[in-house]
Amino acid sequence: MHSVVEDIPLVPSSIGTRRQVTVHRFGVGHSGPKIYFQAGLHADELPGMVVLSHLVKLLQEREGEPNGEIIIVPCANPIGLSQRIQGYHAGRADLGLGGNFNRNFPDLTPLVGVQLEALRSEGLAMNREAVKRAMLKAVSALVPKNELDSLKQVLLTLAIDADFVLDVHCADEAVLYAYVSNPEHSAADLLSRYIGSVATIGGVPELTDFPTACLLPWRAAQEIIPDVPITECLSATLEYRGSKGLRDDVAVEDARGLIGFMEAVGLLKGATQPPSQVVTCHTTLDCVDYVRANAPGIVIFSKTPGDHVQAGEEIGTILDPASGDRSSLKASASGVIFGYLYSQVVIPGGTVAWIAGNSPIEQQTGDPFP
Repeated sequence: MHSVVEDIPLVPSSIGTRRQVTVHRFGVGHSGPKIYFQAGLHADELPGMVVLSHLVKLLQEREGEPNGEIIIVPCANPIGLSQRIQGYHAGRADLGLGGNFNRNFPDLTPLVGVQLEALRSEGLAMNREAVKRAMLKAVSALVPKNELDSLKQVLLTLAIDADFVLDVHCADEAVLYAYVSNPEHSAADLLSRYIGSVATIGGVPELTDFPTACLLPWRAAQEIIPDVPITECLSATLEYRGSKGLRDDVAVEDARGLIGFMEAVGLLKGATQPPSQVVTCHTTLDCVDYVRANAPGIVIFSKTPGDHVQAGEEIGTILDPASGDRSSLKASASGVIFGYLYSQVVIPGGTVAWIAGNSPIEQQTGDPFP
């Protein structure tokens, strides 16, 4: 399959430094659905970058052309890839401006509204293609003030008009799981099955991360032109297990799962069957129990990701090694543990584990993963 490689430069923030985002495009200019993949927005989360590297290679070795457009950005954050502190890679947050790289993306809904009204005044028919044009115009109207703003604008320009937006991450220690914007979307269950998700959580978070920034303009368009039937994009975060123990054979199988998904939604020819051995727990954000530390110390888990627990069951303890005192960590929800914090030195209020429950629970305030 033919691909086009493009290097998109970022606005420099320091003298003598220029960074770029490398993009792999398949089916450039093809009509049909568009899918966007990126990995490494949290630049210290390496499994997704390996998976997408294999995905590019598998597609290049494939015969024929896609029935639409495929865009792949294996390394979405060259800023974070360059950050090191005394030999340790620090890719989750911007050390220059501060803050999580996957937070505070611009909310494009006001600009999309303005652009839709402008297109309507020009006599353009209000349909899905008009919405996509308005989204692209809205992103192009952004004025980046620094390199990080420039990165966000580049990524949104590539993804904002896609029918499927898949942002690939990993946890510290976890099973494979996913967040999907709309669990009722026709492709949401297909995605869960083809990637082999153990837990799939539906809903839109209150914070504006990258997948949410890609979704919100679609929902705004539905309100602005309610008489026009518009199917919103499926925006998802795919969490490819834990950050340690990278293996090519596992990454290749994960890439093949993404190809199977693209076949299932009509982007590629073929009929690969999804894995049959994975049983997915489907739930929503209000049912997720983010277990937080209740004391400082060293957390020692008695359960592992993938284990099922009952509400009130102990999943570990926090040890104060100086005094020998221990505090119990208990589940607030019955469900499956799908992730743990890798650093076992914890502070009060910090998230240490996350459980996919089966009924709504009271949520604590604040971002569980700042």
